[in-house]
Amino acid sequence: MTVNAAPDRVDDLSLDDGRTAHLRLPSELPPGRGVPAVVLLHPFGAWDRDAFLPAEASGNGPVRLFDDLGAALVRAGIAAAAFDTRFLSEDPRDGAGSPRFTFTGLVDDAVRVAEQARAHPAVDGDRVLLLGVSMGAEVAVAAAERLQGESRLAVVAPSAEARPVFQRWMGLDRRLEWLSTGGFTDADGTVDLAAALADDEGRSGWWEDFDLVDRYGPAVDLEVLRAELVLEYDTWERQALAHGDDSAPASFWSDWYAQPAPYLRLAGITGRITIHVGAEDWTTPPRQAHLLHRAALAHGLGSELTVHPRLGHLMSPRSAEGRRTYGPFDPDFLRALVASVDAVLRPGPSH
Repeated sequence: MTVNAAPDRVDDLSLDDGRTAHLRLPSELPPGRGVPAVVLLHPFGAWDRDAFLPAEASGNGPVRLFDDLGAALVRAGIAAAAFDTRFLSEDPRDGAGSPRFTFTGLVDDAVRVAEQARAHPAVDGDRVLLLGVSMGAEVAVAAAERLQGESRLAVVAPSAEARPVFQRWMGLDRRLEWLSTGGFTDADGTVDLAAALADDEGRSGWWEDFDLVDRYGPAVDLEVLRAELVLEYDTWERQALAHGDDSAPASFWSDWYAQPAPYLRLAGITGRITIHVGAEDWTTPPRQAHLLHRAALAHGLGSELTVHPRLGHLMSPRSAEGRRTYGPFDPDFLRALVASVDAVLRPGPSH
């Protein structure tokens, strides 16, 4: 984990419920004009403004993704705004949630912080960029659509498809895809579950609780397994939409499922976007970034896509033991991200 010295100046930006975003400003402000600014938007889950992950979650020591990114932006002369997500401030109410604990609520926060940053006297209001990581990429695109005007966007590890489609890939099709294409399925359709269980590196970071051997034995027919996993996934989905799950209440899941696909939202946006994804991302794989990039170009946005070799979902390489990690950001990626943000923030034509 990088230890970042406190910047000379941190100003508060007000949210609508007593929460505040912290706006980190460069120590030296250019005379007579404001600096560009970036609004940092979190992945799914209970993230604080620094995007802290404990060592057991990152697999790579304690991590503060947005603290590191904010410091890098400030060193480049760009202000950075960050705030606690509603997953920390809202009551899940035994799985029911509330009208505030929704995907739309996250977009509300992004829009408000962007508007507050634009109005800040030390910020160039025409050069405020939304930067989202994983689910934060969806929030960034939705907020840009609502804000209107010339958008400046940076997205890292984005998903592009509608949530019901993509969630089904994450919870069901990804598992079947891995078992089918990862060398575990014979020509006759027999899945070697014992071999899949032994592949700890392949499952690391996304399918740790592999219990299929306990349930079906060392081998199973692929079609039987597919039927069982479909039933299991559909049961989870119905429960999450009606009653929530351990990660989010029903209010969040149902609102998220009702959102249009991020790549379709681009039809209502003008401006520029930079897209980054890890080549080894098995959470939001590169195909999602390619879809977003191609849709951006089709709708006339200036778009640049960078696929980073060796890096996974939160843009970090595997550990020395070959396991997936979740942060900290790889130094070369961090430099590339800041450079691409700076390029999108420069005055000039959209495309």
